[in-house]
Amino acid sequence: MFIYSKIVDKSVLWDGFSIPLQYHKIFHMLVPAISEHGENANVKILIDGEFYDAQLKNIAFDQDTWDNHVDIIQFRYSPQSPLSRKLREIFSISNQYIQQERANRQPGDRRRIIVPEELQEFIYINATAQSNVFALDYVTCNEEQALRHDIKSISEDVFETLSIDSLKDENTGFSQAIRKVRKLDKSIGDTLKKFYDYRCQLTGERIGEPYSAHVVEAHHIVPFTESLNNDASNIVIVNPTFHRIIHKAKPAFDNATLSFKFPNGVVEKLKLTDHLR
Repeated sequence: MFIYSKIVDKSVLWDGFSIPLQYHKIFHMLVPAISEHGENANVKILIDGEFYDAQLKNIAFDQDTWDNHVDIIQFRYSPQSPLSRKLREIFSISNQYIQQERANRQPGDRRRIIVPEELQEFIYINATAQSNVFALDYVTCNEEQALRHDIKSISEDVFETLSIDSLKDENTGFSQAIRKVRKLDKSIGDTLKKFYDYRCQLTGERIGEPYSAHVVEAHHIVPFTESLNNDASNIVIVNPTFHRIIHKAKPAFDNATLSFKFPNGVVEKLKLTDHLR
């Protein structure tokens, strides 16, 4: 089950990364041992079929000094651990850029190094059937560039209807980058469907409920074929009818009001918005 994605930065490559606040409840459920402030749990990270050791930590900062500060939950590992070395191997382009930037800086310059958009790489954290095991998928810079090249020939309508089964066939003409990203994209959509209990975010209804069927679809707010953004923040869950209407009418999406604004003046506001807040 997909949980969230993150752009690769120096902390990912060397010693760990924080869990955004909106996902804390999920990690409390998956690993109850870290629900309390200052508690830690040993976990495994699955990458390319291999297990790597890490810790999931609820950081023990001084609550008397920082009494209004929310908990900080992080995946942690040492810079020379097998996991850290594996990540620097996978994300060699990000690592090389960061090292070059560090070498070119003046002593004492501790500003955060931001990898430019054209070189960015991504990790995707997934829960597994085992509470202490997390699967890490990834998209490298080379895969991103291949995707940008290949996606030009595919319309958004076609991309969103690509089935995983069709992509498994090496003879379909789809590149490995498209296969990988579409698989990740579907995983994110499936997680959001479960998150909303298969309800349409526009109507709040479960389409197909009288027939014991779940019929909702994942839609990219900004078309993926334009943005290459398959983060959960760019996806909404809608019923098939609204999905077809959105593709046909091409409304603008207002992030401030979480509404679709159609060219004819009609405004449809999302009723279910938890993952977009």
